[in-house]
Amino acid sequence: MQGSLSRAVEYADYLVQSAYKQPARLRDATSGSSKWKSIHQKLVDLYIEQSGKETEDTETEQELLPTTHLLDKLVHKEKLNCLVVNLYPGNEGYSLMLKGKTGVDSETIRLPYEESELLEYIDAEQLPPILVDLLEKSQANIFYSGCVIVELRDYRRSTNGSCDTKYVLLEPTPQTLLCDINAITNDGHRWTQEDKFTLESQLLLATQEPLCLDPSVAVTLVANRLQYEKHKLNTVPLKRAVKKYSQAAVNRKRKFAQCPAPSSLKLHDFLAKKKDKLRSSPPVNLKVGKVENDFIPAAVYFLNISKWCSCFVLGNITISNN
Repeated sequence: MQGSLSRAVEYADYLVQSAYKQPARLRDATSGSSKWKSIHQKLVDLYIEQSGKETEDTETEQELLPTTHLLDKLVHKEKLNCLVVNLYPGNEGYSLMLKGKTGVDSETIRLPYEESELLEYIDAEQLPPILVDLLEKSQANIFYSGCVIVELRDYRRSTNGSCDTKYVLLEPTPQTLLCDINAITNDGHRWTQEDKFTLESQLLLATQEPLCLDPSVAVTLVANRLQYEKHKLNTVPLKRAVKKYSQAAVNRKRKFAQCPAPSSLKLHDFLAKKKDKLRSSPPVNLKVGKVENDFIPAAVYFLNISKWCSCFVLGNITISNN
């Protein structure tokens, strides 16, 4: 058992290294003869094409490999339609934008960052079910193999109106496929359960990536490694730490700071106000100065007082002129 597992690990390492060194082996034998290619096959072809190029030493991409930002290059190469999401600074929120056939952009109303359901789907690279009907009714053809390309325009770090652009591929989920099945079958005709199963199987074949049925443990190891490389900076603890500094968390903290404490925590409210008052008052120097001891030389006790002063008697009052 131990020997077979170690051989599977070695074979998984060999598959990963061969994919890096010989990316042409990733191309399916039947994909070259097919006239229609899915967006995943186009990304693989672009990766193979870019891997053969040498790295260009430029100021902006001095240490950047040509096989990075493949989705950005594919969008600009084939001029694919995208769903634009604008992220504005502060409490200005975010908005969606679609391009129609006339080329005119139609922007929706701005949503606050507290309504983060749509942003969470984009962060997980999943197609939101709430947008399926809206995108299907749009004039632009925005679906590619069941996927939607999102162009994120981030204005939050800009001061001159420019934005940072990033492209994200949103893949369909079982919930979106169920919405598509319900939309197709609600056409007035009578669909049997077998017909619905057949439709679901065809949709899965058209939208999902090829399924590997190899029972080898190396397949699982390769899949786990690819999953780790894709989400190693998108873990749950990291997301939880980043959410503390999001705009929604900042607004929530400001709102709680303005609200008074509940009746059971009046002492806490009093101590908090006292602490803020002490912080706002000017600082007081409580440093005690150094006390100097009175030092009297020992020779003063042996002075002849009558030599340095004289006394005058005026009745009952004695005045000294020392």
